[in-house]
Amino acid sequence: MAAPLAIHGRNLICIGIDRLLGSDYAGRIWHQYRTEPIPFANSMELLREMDGLYDRWNFPQRSTLVRHFSQEELTAPAAEREETVMMDEGRIKEHTGDIGTFIVRVKFRQNATWQGEVVWAEKQERKYFRSALELLKLIDGALEETEPAQTERPAQG
Repeated sequence: MAAPLAIHGRNLICIGIDRLLGSDYAGRIWHQYRTEPIPFANSMELLREMDGLYDRWNFPQRSTLVRHFSQEELTAPAAEREETVMMDEGRIKEHTGDIGTFIVRVKFRQNATWQGEVVWAEKQERKYFRSALELLKLIDGALEETEPAQTERPAQG
């Protein structure tokens, strides 16, 4: 695989898609502050893991607080703290998913969603997204071009 298009940032994330599960997918997340990948079982878990990382890093900062149904006092995001770089940016881009690989840089978290850029590593294509939903749609569109044999079908009962 050729090196991905130039994309840089201290919050760079590599998403490796390993399995297609009907219309959803599972895989791993890599970032420079951890050597082991973070597994995710579906796209909702992917978004939760990424949002949790951004909250922990406090970068990019949220523009709004998340609302909850519970009456408990909401806490502001943790203060920004230095994370130890465990893997340089170039090594993040070396990881690949079994089906697809996407290098993501979220530039802003405004209007209760994300804005940024994503590179589909296998095709060397860069796209910009204006929301987390649009990011998922870009990944979905790319995965539609993958081999149908790699899709796990739910058992018929």
